[in-house]
Amino acid sequence: MNLDQLKTFVIVYDVGSFSKAERTASLSKQSMYKQIAGLENEIGCPLFERGRSGITPTPAGRVLYRQAQDLLSLWSTTVSSCRKAGRAEFIRIGSVEHQVLLNPVNEAFARKYPDIELRRIVHPEHSGEFRVSHNIMDVGETFLINEAPYASIYQFTPLLKMPFLAAMAQNHPLAERKSVTLAELSRYETLICPLMLEKEFLADIRAAFAARAKNLLETDDVDNQVAAAFACSLSKRILITANPFIYSVSSLVTVPLASKAFRTYGLICMSPHTPAVDKYIETAKRVYTVNPFKK
Repeated sequence: MNLDQLKTFVIVYDVGSFSKAERTASLSKQSMYKQIAGLENEIGCPLFERGRSGITPTPAGRVLYRQAQDLLSLWSTTVSSCRKAGRAEFIRIGSVEHQVLLNPVNEAFARKYPDIELRRIVHPEHSGEFRVSHNIMDVGETFLINEAPYASIYQFTPLLKMPFLAAMAQNHPLAERKSVTLAELSRYETLICPLMLEKEFLADIRAAFAARAKNLLETDDVDNQVAAAFACSLSKRILITANPFIYSVSSLVTVPLASKAFRTYGLICMSPHTPAVDKYIETAKRVYTVNPFKK
C-alpha cells in the first residue's frame, strides 16, 4: 500500500466512476485499475462493486475511505512538521509556459513573505491535478469544466472567470470589432482545442461553422497553445481561447466573443496543506480581486 494508491482510491470513490476519475487523477483507467487491484490484493477483499451504472463501494471500501483520508491528512501534517524542524519553509510552484495564472501571485507573495521560498518546478506533465496529487508540487493551477467538483483530497480556490476571446493579428479585418460572433469567425480559419471546451460551447462552435466546415481547425495539442497563438499573429487565422496567457502576446488583438461561455481558473492544492500554502491562497485571493491580466 502506498500514497499514490490511496489518493487514486479516494478520487475514484468520490466521483463514483473510473471514467470520471481519469481527468481528476490524470491517470489512465488501466493505471487506476492496477492501483485499486493492488490495494484489493493486499487487503484481501474487493473495495468496489462493478455494475452497469458504475461502481459502488463495498463495506471494506467505505472503511478504507475513512482511514485513507486520515492517513493522507497525517502525511501532510508530517511533511509540514519536517519542514519546520529543518527550518526549510517552502512552496513548490509549477512552471509551464501557457500556465500564467500564478505569476502575479508569486510576485506578491515573495514581497510579503520573503522568508518562505517559492520553488519553481518544471515537469512535462502540465496537469495541475497530476503534479499536486503525485507530490511533485504543492500548488498548481487548473480550470473547471461544467463546474465539476474536485475530489475531497483537493482544495480548489476559484480566482478568475475568463471569457472566451478571438485572438488574431493586429491587421486582421475583425481586429477593430468590440465583439464578434461565431458566424463571423466562420469566414476565417479558426483554431480550437476541443479538450479545453465545454460540450455545449463546442456544439455551438461546430454548428456555426457547419456551412464552412473546412475553416474550423480542431487540435488536441494542449501543450503548444503558445506556439499556436504566435502563429496567428502572422496570418489571418483566429484562435478561440480563454487562457489568460493570451493577454501577454502583444502581437495579437483579443476580441470578446458574443457568447456567455467562460472558463473558471483557480489554484489547486492537497487538503489539508501546510500553513505556508494557506498564506499563498490568501495572497492569491487578494491579487485576484481584479483581473491582473486584462488590458
